[in-house]
Amino acid sequence: MTINYQEDKAVLGILFLLAGVVVFSIQDVIIRSLSGGYPVFEIMFCRAITAFIPCLILVYFDSGFASLKSKKIGLHILRSLLMLLAYTFFYLGIAAMPLADVIALFYASPFFVTLLSVILLKEQVSLHRWMLLLTGFIGVIIIVHPGIGIVDPAAILPVIAALAYAGGVMITRRMAITESASVMSVYFIICSFIVSGVLGLFMGSGIPTLTVHPSMEFLTRAWVIPTFSDLLKLITLGIIAAMGLYCLSQAYRLAKASTITPFEYCGMVPTALMGYLIWNEIPSITTLIGILFIIGSGIFLVKMERG
Repeated sequence: MTINYQEDKAVLGILFLLAGVVVFSIQDVIIRSLSGGYPVFEIMFCRAITAFIPCLILVYFDSGFASLKSKKIGLHILRSLLMLLAYTFFYLGIAAMPLADVIALFYASPFFVTLLSVILLKEQVSLHRWMLLLTGFIGVIIIVHPGIGIVDPAAILPVIAALAYAGGVMITRRMAITESASVMSVYFIICSFIVSGVLGLFMGSGIPTLTVHPSMEFLTRAWVIPTFSDLLKLITLGIIAAMGLYCLSQAYRLAKASTITPFEYCGMVPTALMGYLIWNEIPSITTLIGILFIIGSGIFLVKMERG
């Protein structure tokens, strides 16, 4: 019974992770479309405002409002700051580089997560699981190979994001016993609101820079009043954020980090699909081969978990 229960939790965690990466793939597309006219912290500030109520609703149905009175405020703050750092650097990368290249670099995070899970959480990682991680990452490299060789200072941004994200995941695992996914999402939204709002007070009028690099412009651009169509996008971001944060937090609560992180690579699939549907980007043969590597590693991982 215990073995079956643990297996069911692992599969459920994988499903939550897959839902989360799909939701955040949609968010990445929206943020990229806004990055040319709005500063990153204005987008994150508006997202926090619109995500707060949906996150509270999730708390009410998930664990009740009483669960917001946490005894781990310090860990909540540390986790939220790490996740905020991760998303900020990731979005800054999106503004300057092709979306697929940024995602490929960010997908170094499963390696960091697995390494930290061994070092900090003492999780056992089999040779087969390491091989599956490597297989999934090879699939990512195959997909982005034509563009990833271009040297761009912005390339360091998603790598920093990956490190911060891995640290946030480790804290999520440590808090999983007593803290629900919805509560962690609320604390993250509050932290995002405060940090982006404070930075907006200092940077809202814009900061002159000596460079016209897209990432710097996205960081230092003056805040502007959004158009009606862009306002709808910002509201959508809040709803998506609530859904995605809940799914990812729940995933890492239910299953070992080393088990579900290979499925982070599956985010390449909806990204390629939306690239085709929105920008008419037809996947190349190498892209299709890379997707097969990613999906194949995931299928074998599920079989290994069940076997």
